Amino acid sequence: MKRHRQTARSICLLLLAVVIYPSTSRAQEPIQGPAGREPAEQGIIATSSNLSAALPASEWARVESSVDRGLHWLASQQAPDGRFPSDEAAQPAVTSLAVMAFLARGHLPDQGPYGKQISKAIDFVLDTRRRRGYFSLLPVLPPVEHLKPSQTVIYNHSIAGLMLGEVYGMCSGERSQRIEEAIHRALIFHREVQSRTKGKTSDIGGWRYGYPESPDAASDMSVTGWALMFLRSARNAEFNVPKQYFDEGLDFVELCYEPDPEQHEKGVFRYRPHASQSTPQITLANTASATLTLILGGRHQHAGVTASVRWFRGRDYPNPWQDNYYYLASYYSSQAMAQVGGETWEQIFPQIAAGLLKEQTDSGAWPPGGATERRFDSTYSTSLAVLALTPAYGLLPIYQR
Repeated sequence: MKRHRQTARSICLLLLAVVIYPSTSRAQEPIQGPAGREPAEQGIIATSSNLSAALPASEWARVESSVDRGLHWLASQQAPDGRFPSDEAAQPAVTSLAVMAFLARGHLPDQGPYGKQISKAIDFVLDTRRRRGYFSLLPVLPPVEHLKPSQTVIYNHSIAGLMLGEVYGMCSGERSQRIEEAIHRALIFHREVQSRTKGKTSDIGGWRYGYPESPDAASDMSVTGWALMFLRSARNAEFNVPKQYFDEGLDFVELCYEPDPEQHEKGVFRYRPHASQSTPQITLANTASATLTLILGGRHQHAGVTASVRWFRGRDYPNPWQDNYYYLASYYSSQAMAQVGGETWEQIFPQIAAGLLKEQTDSGAWPPGGATERRFDSTYSTSLAVLALTPAYGLLPIYQR
């Protein structure tokens, strides 16, 4: 495994951590047309992106202060074993999201004010690795039940794998060796899940939550988005991830696109490709996740990406009480629109930032979300809020344009 590139990346991250404001490079070809109107079909993705142009310096200072207060609060919540507390069925995913939140602000393992805490959290995640290669704090046993480890296991596995791929080049010694071994085994299990015999042809190539031996294997956009991010992170870290794995996963994502404009009230990508017209399960979170996944996978010319950008630009970003997965959707939306760049980013990000800054409490934390998100508590919402506010820094390798 080549390590020189990883070491260089760590040095770059450390240097970037002291930057006060996001990059101010000039965008060369932003999307044309006034904000709020449909962008041109050609050039839907800006060829380069001046992400700092979305806000004036005074507003970036507010965002920075907000992020720093959020991370200070998050650090105060860490348990002695390294986890960031949440529902145990959501571990190690929530702890992994917290680690990525620190990385997104330029903090590194074993360095700086949060270095020891980041390393301790990484060790906690590594300690949740099971014999089969997946990550889960609690035993994973049938039957599949809502918000039990038998359901959340692939979420935990994918998000933990994503985080470990990001920190691999930042760690050394025994911890680095443990991460390398864990990712190798995790990728084998990951492929086993992806290549299960699926109940429907449209499910081929994707991933879905559930106990590993579930007889009714299927796929959904929510899990598949995280699963593909794990593969991308591992490949960036120079692990061997065949292109076939990406292609099959991206093919599934494309099948989740809903081409009928009359169905676009709530988004343009479905939770599953064969959902009924009466319950299409088209959501903001699925739309943003699919858009981000396709762009990062090199499929930015897919019709669903264009439709998604037009959809985002044709409406106001929702308030927290208007979406049951507000924090997850805001994280995905912010990252996706950063990939699009140009006027799309400049229109959408200020709305996301304004909503998040308004929600932050005096303690620095973000309150729990609504519906299912509420169960994961403020460590979850705070981690995702920080990740949604920091794409302009470009410090997470997986999301670099």
